[in-house]
Amino acid sequence: MAKADEFRILGRRPGNDASIRFEYKGVAFDQDCFHVVAGLNAVDTREFVEQTFKALKDAGQVCARMGAYKPRTSPYSFQGYGKQCLPYVFELAGKYGIRVISMEVTHDAHVDEIREALRQTGDATGVMLQIGTRNTQNFELLKTVGSQRDFPILLKRGFGITLHESLLAAEYVASAGNRDIVFCLRGMKTNFGDPHRNLIDFGHVPVVKRMTRMPVCIDPSHSVGTHDVAPDGLLDVFHVAAQGIISGANLVLTDIHPEPSKALVDAGQALTLEELPAFLEDCAIAREAYEKRLKVRKPA
Repeated sequence: MAKADEFRILGRRPGNDASIRFEYKGVAFDQDCFHVVAGLNAVDTREFVEQTFKALKDAGQVCARMGAYKPRTSPYSFQGYGKQCLPYVFELAGKYGIRVISMEVTHDAHVDEIREALRQTGDATGVMLQIGTRNTQNFELLKTVGSQRDFPILLKRGFGITLHESLLAAEYVASAGNRDIVFCLRGMKTNFGDPHRNLIDFGHVPVVKRMTRMPVCIDPSHSVGTHDVAPDGLLDVFHVAAQGIISGANLVLTDIHPEPSKALVDAGQALTLEELPAFLEDCAIAREAYEKRLKVRKPA
């Protein structure tokens, strides 16, 4: 049980129970919003980036994910193109009307590199700094991203620590000054989740919303980790995303790729661009069901 004063800034308590609300690049975030944030797990080629942004624009989306910096378990795995890809990623985002890009950072220098690349491209888009699961307890990085106010933050739950510890990581960010935070559930690392990549933890969506005032994101791609299809014809990632959405998730972080077999990171879990419209429609159905549930709920 959390102590009453542990979540001094982000916690929900009598007299301070309003959702954290912020607007960034014209996109609003709070515990009532709903956005799908789809894109490349890792930036690979300019052509794939442009095809992805075009598909998102055609589908009416204004948020995306793009990985320039990729912490990997093996030192020999692809680590991302880093700052060299930022200018064309931001330029193309502006071209296709993508306003917010979720991008993981692993070092304070990355924040400066992102800021400079945005400046060079005339602030063509915006970036939500993503703290990945491996860095949830990198306390100096948490302080760094929390001490700047240019960018909001998406913080992922640590895959080997408790929910309570992960929420305290978000409190670390807020205590440094930046309260524009989204908390992301992405599955827990345990073999009990097999054959999925991680044990799905989307039942914690209402828990996080009850304990804190942060918007809550889910990452079905990293939770499932496969492109498997259920007997009903729907991909597992569709089913898992729907579980989180119908529980009240505010954002859905999803991997898509023009040619998943050529993806340099997590190729086995990305949706194709052709599958994107069906995924968005399925998400909309789940969101509508959640909203209907709210209308018929019994008064307290």
